[in-house]
Amino acid sequence: MSFRTRLVLAAAYLVAAVVLALEIPLALSIERRADSDFQADVLGRTALLAARISDDVAAVNQGSPNASTAPLTQAVDTNVAAVGERIVVTNARGRVLADSSGAAASGSSFATTERPEFGVALAEGRVDSRRRFSDTAGEELLLVTVPVVDGGEVVGAVRVSASRESVIDRVHSSWLRLAAIGLAVVAGAFVLAWILATTVSRPLRRLRDTASQLGGGDLDARAPTDGPAELAALGTSFNRMADALGSSMRAQRDFVANASHQLRTPLTGIKLRLEAIRAEGGTAGENAARAEEELDRLEALVDDLLALAGAATAASTGTTVDLSSVVEGAVERWQAPASEAEKTVEVGRHEPALVFADAGDLANVVDNLVENALRYTPPGARVTVESAAEDGRATLVVADDGPGIPEEDRARVFERFYRGSNGRRLGPGTGLGLAIVAELVERWSGEVTLADEPGTRIQVAFRHTPADR
Repeated sequence: MSFRTRLVLAAAYLVAAVVLALEIPLALSIERRADSDFQADVLGRTALLAARISDDVAAVNQGSPNASTAPLTQAVDTNVAAVGERIVVTNARGRVLADSSGAAASGSSFATTERPEFGVALAEGRVDSRRRFSDTAGEELLLVTVPVVDGGEVVGAVRVSASRESVIDRVHSSWLRLAAIGLAVVAGAFVLAWILATTVSRPLRRLRDTASQLGGGDLDARAPTDGPAELAALGTSFNRMADALGSSMRAQRDFVANASHQLRTPLTGIKLRLEAIRAEGGTAGENAARAEEELDRLEALVDDLLALAGAATAASTGTTVDLSSVVEGAVERWQAPASEAEKTVEVGRHEPALVFADAGDLANVVDNLVENALRYTPPGARVTVESAAEDGRATLVVADDGPGIPEEDRARVFERFYRGSNGRRLGPGTGLGLAIVAELVERWSGEVTLADEPGTRIQVAFRHTPADR
């Protein structure tokens, strides 16, 4: 996950947490407020109705000759027409005097144990408010029951059954508006965080690109020093390091170039003098011949040391190289020397495999591996050079059917100057061949490994994505 993405997500998480912390209590408060307002409205209308019909209820209870439930029914119907709620009026004994729905017959007992709210209103003279889910209506209802009082005496009760659906709809609408506002705030914060994170990460990306260029051998690459003060200071420090590194690398390259010339010249002069002494014969000639052998070892060591120094120096440029062409060139170069040593060098698996590297470095890698294979295998041995591309990796393999590398030497074969038991047994050598291979492969972000199988099989793997460079 990139630095910019981390910054954006962190800001989004923080803003989302703040929005939730504010909106959840607010949403609950809206719900409580809506319930409270709705209950107060129903209670007010119910109390007003109870006060208006108190005389009519009292008259019916007293059995007055002129008493009739018609006024009660008319008052109930008038209220129902206005609000659309079910209204039930009972007398003091809990018997129905009027029911707006017509479900309860006039005179039937309504104040049962299933309706405890009537017990509260009739027996205790208190207002009762409660919620109940109605199986008949299939929804939750608010039940408000108010005692009907006449002359300080409870003469009946009025119960209003109001649907909470409208309240729930209003609450849900308010919640949706809150959610929309919260999402807008989070989205705005996300966009702002993205802009700020981009502003911060852009100098870092440029610094990363400069570091990649510098690592690829462009010693003149420098990081930008603009942006925030901290990043500008980082760019300045990076450029000072690049200056020092560039000076060091140039000095190393100059040393390798000069040493290559300055060392070979006196070595060639010494060899010529030794040849002249050897030509005279006698004891001095024999000593000169042995000195020539040591001089040849010294020349080989100087060449390997210079090659190793060159391998450790970052290459200036790279290009897309097909490993199959490297394999073909190596086999062609080594067929004649192999034939002279009574051995065979041939192409094995041969697949196109593109890598980003220097063609000369890859040729040196294969040459060192093939030379090692020819040196440490007996007459009649076969050396196979292969190339392949699979699973996003391009591989170069040099294998032989010789005696292989002893187990105790396998972990150290790529160390400098380590020759192992086979190398010491075969005589003079520098022990730098595989170390040079490892340096060259690492230069191009590759990996060299020693496989476990009969003989010796060394595999070099590169990232098979040269276009990404």
